[in-house]
Amino acid sequence: MLNLTTWLTYGFFVLCLVLGWSAAAVLDYDGILRRSTSRWGRLLLRLGVTLVLAEGFRIFLSYVIGPLLDLLVNRSINGFRTF
Repeated sequence: MLNLTTWLTYGFFVLCLVLGWSAAAVLDYDGILRRSTSRWGRLLLRLGVTLVLAEGFRIFLSYVIGPLLDLLVNRSINGFRTF
């Protein structure tokens, strides 16, 4: 059974993949991906760069957004306790 936490985790992963895919395209200013010999080679190289960048985005966003979410959740739980 999929709950909200699972959906948010998958959504966060997809967001990091989209950011990584976009960053891989932007970082290709020298045309390294276009110089690969075959179409599949370019695709695999971009996919590899995307996965590395997505992991970097995941770690960075976890450190940036994580404490904010903890603060928000802690406040909402404490708010429910007063009632």
